[in-house]
Amino acid sequence: MLSKKNTDFKVGITVLFGIIALLLGIAWAKGWHLGGVHNILHARFPTAGGIEAGDPVFIRGINHGKVTEIHSPPGKEVDITMDIDQPEELHKDATAMIMMLELMSGKKVEIDGGTTGTFDPAKDTLQGSFPGDISSLVAVLSSLSGSLPAITKNVDSVLRNLTDFFDNGKFKTKAYAAIDDADATVKDLRNVLLENRGALKRTIDQADVLTRELNSTIVSMRPGAQALIDSMRVFVRKAGVTLSGADSLLGSLNDMLAQAKDKKSFLYKITTDTEFANRFDSLLISGHKLIQQIRYDGVNANIRFFNSAQPVK
Repeated sequence: MLSKKNTDFKVGITVLFGIIALLLGIAWAKGWHLGGVHNILHARFPTAGGIEAGDPVFIRGINHGKVTEIHSPPGKEVDITMDIDQPEELHKDATAMIMMLELMSGKKVEIDGGTTGTFDPAKDTLQGSFPGDISSLVAVLSSLSGSLPAITKNVDSVLRNLTDFFDNGKFKTKAYAAIDDADATVKDLRNVLLENRGALKRTIDQADVLTRELNSTIVSMRPGAQALIDSMRVFVRKAGVTLSGADSLLGSLNDMLAQAKDKKSFLYKITTDTEFANRFDSLLISGHKLIQQIRYDGVNANIRFFNSAQPVK
C-alpha cells in the first residue's frame, strides 16, 4: 500500500511539472511576461498590413511584448497600441515596421531603437512603415497577369526582328569588313611606331633638353627681369610727376587765355590794341639799339653834382 502511494505521488509530481513546463513554453511562445513593469507604446502606420492583436513585438530581434489594440480612424493612419517591457532601450528617432513572423503566415512588429534622444512613451509616438510581404508581391503579380500576354508578344516580336537583322548577310559582311579595317589600321600604326622608334626617342630627348635649357634661361634672366621691372616702376612714377606738371602748366595757360579776354590785361592790349602794340614794339627796338650802342661804344657818363656854369679848375 505504501509503495503504491509513493508511485502515485511521483506520477502526480511528474504530471504537475509537465503542466508547468507546458504553460511556461506557451507563455514564452506567446510573449507573455509574468511580473515586471509593462509600458504602453503607440505607433502610426499607413496600413495595418494584416497585423492583429496579440502579435509579438520585437526590439532588435528580441521579443519584448505584444500588440494590444488596433485603431483605424477614417481618413487617418492606423494607430497600433503595443505593450512592451523595456522602453528604456528606445530613443527619440526609433521607428517601427510590420514584417512577416514566419515564411507563410504570422506578422510581427519590429522596432528599431534608434540612436539619439530619449523616447517618452507617454508623449512620443513611433513612426511605422509596411514594406510589404509575400502576399503583397503575389497581389502585384496578379495585377500584372492581364498584361503578361501583351508583354510576351512584344518581347517575341523584338527578338524576331533582332534575329532577322543579324541574319542579314550585308550586316555580317559590313561588320566583318569594319573589323578587318580596324585590325589593319592597328597593324599599320604599330609598324609606323616600330620604324620610327629611334626618331621618336631622339625627338623626346631633344624636347627634354630644350625644356631644361628653357628653364635654366628663365632662371638666369630672373634678376635682369626684376631690374627691368624696377626701372619701369621708377619711369612710371616720374612720368606721373611729369604729367602732373604738364597739367599745372595747362591750367596756368588756361588762366592766361581766360585773362586775355579782359580788355585791361596786358595780353589783351598787346594782341588786340594796335597803338599799344606799336608803342611796345618801338620800346623793344629802342632798347635793342641802346644795348648795341653800349656794347660797341661803352658808356660816357657826364654827371653834375653842383649847379655851376663853369667847371672847377
